[in-house]
Amino acid sequence: MFKIGWQVYRERLPELVDQRARRRVVHVGVLVAGIVFVGLLLVGLLLGGATPFAAWVVVAVLGAAGSGCVGAAFTPIGPKGWAVPPVPGIGWRTQEAVARYYRRNPPPVAPEHRDAVLRRMPESRDLIVRSAFRAFLLLGSWVGIILGTAVLDVTLAVGDDTAILFPGVWVVYLFVSGGTGVLGIRTLGRQEQLRVEAEALPPVPPAPPARGRPGTPNGSKLSLPGE
Repeated sequence: MFKIGWQVYRERLPELVDQRARRRVVHVGVLVAGIVFVGLLLVGLLLGGATPFAAWVVVAVLGAAGSGCVGAAFTPIGPKGWAVPPVPGIGWRTQEAVARYYRRNPPPVAPEHRDAVLRRMPESRDLIVRSAFRAFLLLGSWVGIILGTAVLDVTLAVGDDTAILFPGVWVVYLFVSGGTGVLGIRTLGRQEQLRVEAEALPPVPPAPPARGRPGTPNGSKLSLPGE
């Protein structure tokens, strides 16, 4: 499933994030990284001998790389307000049935759910691809920031200085970003499997129209005495 999802991600990403958008992402990331790198070097010079300058350069590089990924992740890459509109005409029972198809050990797609499974699938697929792209950039940002903090902590500990407390919440953000990207890839794989399975089913014929003329009450047309 992850292999299929990764293939879908690689096929759709160049079309959703075109060359112009990729250049914008790279330019914003490099600009943010450069500003952070210079700022961290100035901070290292102001600290004096608290940390060896070579170690501080490594910290500056890692922190700048992480910050650049943050700037790149929040760079607009799609139409303003791009989102999947709500699907009208699907009851909550059908929505629950479609949601079960995305879980582990899902049942086969029922013929009556064919259209509900296929409806808005391209739009939701592209939304997942964009979200996974941002999640992977955020994952790289937290990796750089955490590694930079770890290098600084080790350097200060070796120098018998007070180490900076390692924020555990950063690790939580790391797992959240990575999990969002991995789950997005898995959903893409399952969605592609559902698309193939649903398209193999015959279309469901439309329901027959209700008998009787529009606007007339249903039931017996016999009249009682006195009516």
